[in-house]
Amino acid sequence: MSNGGSGVRGQGSGEDYCSHLKGFTLLEVLLAMSILAVIVTVIYTSFSTTGRNIDQAEAMRDSTDLARTLIAKLSDDIANAYYNSSMRETVFDAKPSTTTDEPRFDSIALTTLTNWRKPDSKEMDLWEVGYRFEDRPDGKGKVLIRSEKREINKDSTPLEGGTDYEVTDQISELRLRYSDGLTWSDEWHSSSKGKKPTAVEILLVLADGSSFLTHVDAGR
Repeated sequence: MSNGGSGVRGQGSGEDYCSHLKGFTLLEVLLAMSILAVIVTVIYTSFSTTGRNIDQAEAMRDSTDLARTLIAKLSDDIANAYYNSSMRETVFDAKPSTTTDEPRFDSIALTTLTNWRKPDSKEMDLWEVGYRFEDRPDGKGKVLIRSEKREINKDSTPLEGGTDYEVTDQISELRLRYSDGLTWSDEWHSSSKGKKPTAVEILLVLADGSSFLTHVDAGR
């Protein structure tokens, strides 16, 4: 009898133990999943925002680098511009693309002392450099073209010939103005004025909307 009583007590203890082994309810599982989803969303949003900020910073850096490079190159050519009315091969010729308030894509051609001659080359420091715009093949926007003519002599015709190089299609406006020391004008022709301008104003606007303005004293 005592053994039977002991067996009954053991059975009761097993039922009490099993009654404590309950699983998660459906509500608890859904709540845990909801919390996990919120955490994942917060983490993803944080990484996504950081990624966008990095992309924007890199795009701004690239835009600034492009503007600095273009302005530095154009400014160097203008600062070293050379014109001599007695030398037919020298020139400073510039004109706006339009006289309206629409975005302008001005062109400029000049003789300048910025030619980097190769060793033992017979080239002079003086060469003719030009900047102009052409339509993109798809008709959307403009491409900046830089022209370089290394051979400058009495037999060469100004503003003709040279080698063209595509520079960039990320310019939405290039506006140039020229000073004679007293007034500013939107174009300049050394053939009619008999001299080069004393200074040039450069307004560069890139495709992202950033704009850059500078003044350059023209060369001798």
